[in-house]
Order: sequence, then structure tokens, then C-alpha cells
Amino acid sequence: MKTAVLVSGSGTNLQALLDADVKPATIELVVSSKENVLALERSAKAGVRAITLSPKNHKSRKDYDEALLE
Repeated sequence: MKTAVLVSGSGTNLQALLDADVKPATIELVVSSKENVLALERSAKAGVRAITLSPKNHKSRKDYDEALLE
């Protein structure tokens, strides 16, 4: 099962998931609502693709949610 993890800060929960290596789930993507956070460094170190998608760059919560689903 391919999984995406949403983060916004230090990524301690992300790290716990990475360390747990829960099968059959695999973390395929990390989505951060903020740039330059430690969670992005954690994903890079683990070799997991990461993007930043800020709600501030969308007109409404609905627009942001739709962008997340893409």
C-alpha cells in the first residue's frame, strides 16, 4: 500500500513511521505545508520524495484539499 504522509514541522511522527517500517505500507511521498522544516530533511535522508504544498497559496480550503488529492 503506497502511503503519503502530511507534515508541518519537525517530522517526529514521520520518523516514527519510517523507523517502524510497517509492511505492506510504504511511504512514497511526504507533503509539507511549510518550507524548510526538519521533516523535509528526514524524508530526504530516507530517500522519500517530498513536496511543499502550502494552504496559503490556494484561494480556499477546498482548493487546497483538491490540490492535495492530485
